Amino acid sequence: MPYAQPPVNNLRLAAPLSLNTTWKGTRDATEYSPICIGYPSGGANDDAGFELSEDCLTLNVVRPTGVAEGSNVPVMLWIYGGGFVMGGSADHRYNGTWIVQRSVEMKQPIIFASFNYRVGPFGFLYSQEIKDEHSGNFGLLDQNLAIQWVHENIGAFGGDNTKVTIMGESAGAESVAMHLLAFGQTSTNLFRGGIMESGTATTGSFPSLNETQQSYDTVVESTGCASSKDTLACLRSVSVETFITATNVSNLGFGPVVDGLFITQRPSLSLASGKMIKVPLLLGQNTDEGASFGTSGLNTVAELEHVLLNQFTNASLTTLLELYPDDPTIGCPYNTGDGLRSSGSQDKRSLSISGDVVMHGPRRLLASTMANLSQNVFTYRFDQVPDNVTIEDGTEHFMEVAYVFSNPLPTQNPLSKRKGDQELATQMTSYWVSFVVNQDPNHSMVDGAITWPNYRETQQNIVFRRQGSFVEDDNYRAAGISFINSLGAELER
Repeated sequence: MPYAQPPVNNLRLAAPLSLNTTWKGTRDATEYSPICIGYPSGGANDDAGFELSEDCLTLNVVRPTGVAEGSNVPVMLWIYGGGFVMGGSADHRYNGTWIVQRSVEMKQPIIFASFNYRVGPFGFLYSQEIKDEHSGNFGLLDQNLAIQWVHENIGAFGGDNTKVTIMGESAGAESVAMHLLAFGQTSTNLFRGGIMESGTATTGSFPSLNETQQSYDTVVESTGCASSKDTLACLRSVSVETFITATNVSNLGFGPVVDGLFITQRPSLSLASGKMIKVPLLLGQNTDEGASFGTSGLNTVAELEHVLLNQFTNASLTTLLELYPDDPTIGCPYNTGDGLRSSGSQDKRSLSISGDVVMHGPRRLLASTMANLSQNVFTYRFDQVPDNVTIEDGTEHFMEVAYVFSNPLPTQNPLSKRKGDQELATQMTSYWVSFVVNQDPNHSMVDGAITWPNYRETQQNIVFRRQGSFVEDDNYRAAGISFINSLGAELER
């Protein structure tokens, strides 16, 4: 179902506009629409095999049989990841059917909704020309409009618009966190809780206007718009094929920016001041996130230092290497002993640092901040290696998604079929449903389920494993993560 006017022609590289129309009669809504154009276009990415279109701003609703207007059931609203450059709600890994089915079995029915938003240059090209139109972060604005659409219309499907929880993974989780900071607000009626899997607002860096201007100017030159008096109008007028060709370049980076409007300041500053929307949270990350995001193939300390100087100053780097010593027994992938990763003798050290910078540190910072703002917070660490991954990679990014969705489909990231995998999936799905319904995961209706501690009361995580989940104190790598979180804007540049 469309939730915005098609972002084409004069609406390309512009804030989304509401439909402001209704349709009469009925429409066939039994298939997903095309997803937004992702990058690298035509390459091997998560969008392979899906129909892509610039006209992609649609929304999906999955509800239990019998739920209709007036049922007033809670809503889980999913935001997909993909590094802000790819992804779509039609991805089979995000089929919410099994979550809804489990909610019915729990006698806590929910509606699952999802939507598309613009990614890559369509969603995040930025420049002085765009800033002068008081715009930017189009993809985040798409998300905001979709959330508004749900608030205004979900009642017709049987949903309760006062009980919406926004949820995402990776860039989707970062997006959820950015909606906590949206427009500098401190409260909202659009959602009452957030679920973040592997990502928060301080996970990524934010390019300067000078950096984004260089990308914009490159695109202008490549599209033949350089001679135009109004380059932005020219970019809106070129064919979509021309625009894709000009922007499908590896050295052009696209993602959220501090535009002074949607993101009013660097997220670390908002967290430090408590200037954010305050709602209960469920959030966590996977044990070996660094194996997905860190640099490997490093065999000397000099090589490691060269890589890290792209993020850290010399002074910070000296302290960091002291806090993350050259000891493979404490490196990533964790719990793999004294052995070295075959890709490089410094790799376990490199991946440990990167994982804490990108995922573990930001998660701990947000959890502590929100708990200190008197909100209930529930944190986790997913620690189950699936059966299609080697121990050298460990429990990497995205591995929890099939478990959360209880998704049995043979996707590229499938739910494993060993003893205990389905039980773990059922437990995790049930916790997530309970949080959406009760703002507390501890009504999972699973016999023998571990009580999930409230971070507001005790700083502990639940650790998910198929052969026995457990509760841990959230103090692993305390000194290193504390130092990383103290660097603030240094890591957001």
